[in-house]
Amino acid sequence: MSLYVYLGALTTSAQAWEDTSETIRGANKSLMEVDVDLLGDRVAGAAQGFIDTWASEINRLQTTARDHGDALREAALLYEQADTDVVERSQQLMVWADRDVSPGSVP
Repeated sequence: MSLYVYLGALTTSAQAWEDTSETIRGANKSLMEVDVDLLGDRVAGAAQGFIDTWASEINRLQTTARDHGDALREAALLYEQADTDVVERSQQLMVWADRDVSPGSVP
């Protein structure tokens, strides 16, 4: 079995999710700046309900995006650490002369 993990792709994806979280945060900030009182008494209540509903959804989306970014960064760190551990343990099992051999130098 082989497992290929591209740490650069994980990091790039994590950054994209974090950027998305920030974009969503900006949308939420803009939404919260709306002055529904300008719409008058008949409409202000309904408009505020609409804004509150969307603000809740936007907060959920922002949290989800941030969590995805965090999970990808954590996965990258765990894969990198596991890879380092496997290399170190394998090198300890090898004869001294072969401990620093790289994959490209083996015939």
